[in-house]
Amino acid sequence: MGVQRSLQINLANPDGVSNSTVVSNYRSLGATLFPNEDTSYTLGSGVATMQLSTDGENFVDSTFAISNSTQGKFAFDITTVHTIRFRTSTADGSADPAAEIAIYMQ
Repeated sequence: MGVQRSLQINLANPDGVSNSTVVSNYRSLGATLFPNEDTSYTLGSGVATMQLSTDGENFVDSTFAISNSTQGKFAFDITTVHTIRFRTSTADGSADPAAEIAIYMQ
């Protein structure tokens, strides 16, 4: 895949939300989740669900979720999407508060 961006998400906080990124120039997206290298945390049972927006302001959950057991997904169609972000859909109090999400777009 082509262009890469990096986001952070707090998997320990049930209200955790990553920064958003504009994806309107791309057709397909992939993402991987991994612990922050600067800390000694693990991903635990935290789950990050991708949220989609067609206007950059109003977000809805997608079926795209990544976790410790599904650390990466690819070839997700984003042809009508303007902006994406991730939210913590399942929090784990001992999980990484600064987990990394690498996003690949083409």
